[in-house]
Amino acid sequence: MKNFKLKPVLLPLMLAMPVFAANAADSGEQKKASEQDVQSQLETLQRRLADLENKDNKEAQRKENYGVTLYGSLRPALTYSDFGDGESSTDVTDFFSRVGFKGDIAVNESITAFYQGEWDIDVEADADFGDARLGFAGLRGSFGQVAIGKQWSPHYNIVAEVTDIFNNRSSPFGYDEASPFRTNQMVTYSYTKGGFKLDAGLQFNGSAENSAGGDNSQANDVDHVDSGSIGVGYSFGDFYVGASYLDQELGGLEERDFRSIAGSWKVNETIYLAATYQDIERDTGAMVYNQSSFDVAASFSLPKNYTFKTSYFDWDGDGQGRTFDGYNLTLENQLNDSVRVFVEWLSRDIEDANTQNHLSVGIRYDFEGLF
Repeated sequence: MKNFKLKPVLLPLMLAMPVFAANAADSGEQKKASEQDVQSQLETLQRRLADLENKDNKEAQRKENYGVTLYGSLRPALTYSDFGDGESSTDVTDFFSRVGFKGDIAVNESITAFYQGEWDIDVEADADFGDARLGFAGLRGSFGQVAIGKQWSPHYNIVAEVTDIFNNRSSPFGYDEASPFRTNQMVTYSYTKGGFKLDAGLQFNGSAENSAGGDNSQANDVDHVDSGSIGVGYSFGDFYVGASYLDQELGGLEERDFRSIAGSWKVNETIYLAATYQDIERDTGAMVYNQSSFDVAASFSLPKNYTFKTSYFDWDGDGQGRTFDGYNLTLENQLNDSVRVFVEWLSRDIEDANTQNHLSVGIRYDFEGLF
């Protein structure tokens, strides 16, 4: 066996090998420690992401269960009025701007509780909050829906809603003269199945003082039930028909009975037609007046998001109050899902008085969001 001699150049390398080995061992340990640190950070990040996801799920569940929907509609206009007697005016007007909130929550698998509150914004005055338009709560389920508070009149829901398609605060114009829109201190029941709907309501200890578009001639000075209504409607295809009966005790010996019918027809994607008729008997205790209202409305969709609407209306006061007929012409442009602009001309020919004309140019901005 030969003896090998180490060359001087290899000696430093041999001396350094233990150091390299030690460094390599240290590097391996550091790498392992680094991998463990990265793994720990990943696990921490995953836990945080899971917590955030859980928090988002809880927030989504909270909103689903308790979320409040805030909504509103601002409807200012500039209106020129010619009263037919040589007098005229130009004013900032408001077509029932409002803001409100609503929501519901499942009580159990079969019953849901709901609520809504809504207030008038008086744009044509100081733009402050006006009277409450709506304020009610109730329960709904397979049995239907029961609600208590100030709410839309069942009579309106059945016969007037089909012709209430205009921006003007007097729409529908014949119906508006003496009939209910929103009614205070009311208990309602409604039931819908397929195309059939039933709507009924009783007003208890109501007041005649009911603004913001509510019925301003509700019952007064009555101890128990002030007014009651019941109506049925049926939708089949593009057609709807409805009939409603409303009885109001106005205090003292005075009362009113409303017998009303309505119908609508969606002719196609661009044409809509509707009509509402009411026969009203007003008994003052000394006299009986046979009054009536009639509204017919039509809507025509045009290119570029324009819509043309028109209405003819008639109110017969039978010697108590005014009698008139007239028409309304409206041109709207829907700028997007929330904003529309409109021009509206309302003409009312009052018997034994003057013809009044009103020209309005306005904007409507609707919004709604879940909080």
